[in-house]
Amino acid sequence: MKSCAIYYPYIEVPRNSWFTRVLLYWDEVGAIVPSEYIYDPQQLGTYMRELVKEQLVTQLVPGMYLYNLRNFATSFIQHLDKVYRRHPFQYRIPWVKVHMEKLREVGDMLVERDLARENPDDSGVWYEVEPRTANLFMAYLAAVLGQLVSGDRYYPITENERLLNPFIPHGTFKKEANVARKVILEGVLPSPTSAIQPGRLAEFKAKYGRELKAFRREIEKQVSEIATIENEDARIYRLDHTKGDLQEMVEEISSRMTEEKKWPTVTFGDFCAIAGSAVSGYKAILDKDLAFGLVAAGFGLAPAVFNAFKGSSVTLEDKPLAYAAIARRQFATKS
Repeated sequence: MKSCAIYYPYIEVPRNSWFTRVLLYWDEVGAIVPSEYIYDPQQLGTYMRELVKEQLVTQLVPGMYLYNLRNFATSFIQHLDKVYRRHPFQYRIPWVKVHMEKLREVGDMLVERDLARENPDDSGVWYEVEPRTANLFMAYLAAVLGQLVSGDRYYPITENERLLNPFIPHGTFKKEANVARKVILEGVLPSPTSAIQPGRLAEFKAKYGRELKAFRREIEKQVSEIATIENEDARIYRLDHTKGDLQEMVEEISSRMTEEKKWPTVTFGDFCAIAGSAVSGYKAILDKDLAFGLVAAGFGLAPAVFNAFKGSSVTLEDKPLAYAAIARRQFATKS
C-alpha cells in the first residue's frame, strides 16, 4: 500500500527544502485545487505546474469527492461551535481567501456566524474567512478529502507545526486517556537545503524509490509504536534510541543525495506526526463508545471527521491522523 499525503492549507505548494522532503519520502503528494485550476492551469505557478507534469503532485478537486457526503458541512459547523464556546472567539486580521468549491455550504454557515464574508470583487468565487477558522477548516477538509480518494488514502501534511493543533485532543480528559499525541523525531529526514528542479527530483525518486519508501515506512512504524507509550519519560527514552537505530538508513540515503551532481548541501529535517495512542484517533472513538456531541471539542478534529462519514460506505483507516514539520514562512493570503 502506498503512503500518500495531502498538503494544506494552501493551493500552491511551497518551493523550499521542506516540500522537497515531502516529495521524496511520500509515495504520492496531493494538493487541494479548485476545478477551475484544472481547466486553466495558468492560474497555478510555474513550479506547481512542473510538479504536476512530472507526476510529483496530484491535484485533488473537492467538488469531485464531497458532493455525496451529506454530513460534511454540519459536522464541521458542530465542531466549530463547540470549539468557540470553549475558547472565546477574537477576530484576527488579515482575513484569508478560501475558494467556494472547498467551502461548499459551509461558506453560508460561516457568513451567518460573522466568520466569513463574500467578496463581490471575486464574483462570488472566493470567501474571506477569519484566519483561525480558515486553518481549522482546511485541516478538516484535508482529513476528509484524503479519505475519499479512491485507492490509497491521503493523510494531511503541513509545514507549520501549529496547524496540527486541530488534530490534538484538548479538554478535560486525563493526559493518559488521549487518543492521539504528537510525536517528533528530530533530524532524521535527509534532503537538499533548497528546492530541486522537478525533473531531476523525479529521476532521483524513481532511482531510489524503494530505499526512500522503506525508510519512511520504518519511521512511521516507530512513531506509531512510540505513540502508544503512556509514560512520558519512557517515550523520550524510546525516541532517543529510535534515532540511533535509524542512523544507518539516514546515512545511506544522505550519501545517495551527496552523490548527485550540483545538488545543494544535504540537511536533516524533523518527522512530526499526530499518531493514535494504543489505536488510531478514529478507531478510538468507536472503541471507547464516545458520544460525538459531548466530546468533539475534547478530542480535536478526529470526531468531526468521523461524524462526516456517518451513513457512508467509507471506512476510516487506522494510520496517523496528520503530519507536519516546522514552519519556514508566513501565513499566505489564499487557501
